[in-house]
Amino acid sequence: MTGPRPGGAPATREQHRPRIPLICPRCGHEQRVVPGGPERAVKVVHVATGREACEPGDLARAPDNGP
Repeated sequence: MTGPRPGGAPATREQHRPRIPLICPRCGHEQRVVPGGPERAVKVVHVATGREACEPGDLARAPDNGP
């Protein structure tokens, strides 16, 4: 059993878990999750632009991972 934390807040698993960046599989840029709500769906957007879609210039420079 552990005692209370110095700040008074209990420890959670989220505080100890390292963050893994989300990387767009199409253009390779970093993404983030935008939480949804009762009237909104959860979205994954690009960090730099805030948009779900890749920028056309980024797609042109994306490496070809196909055979």
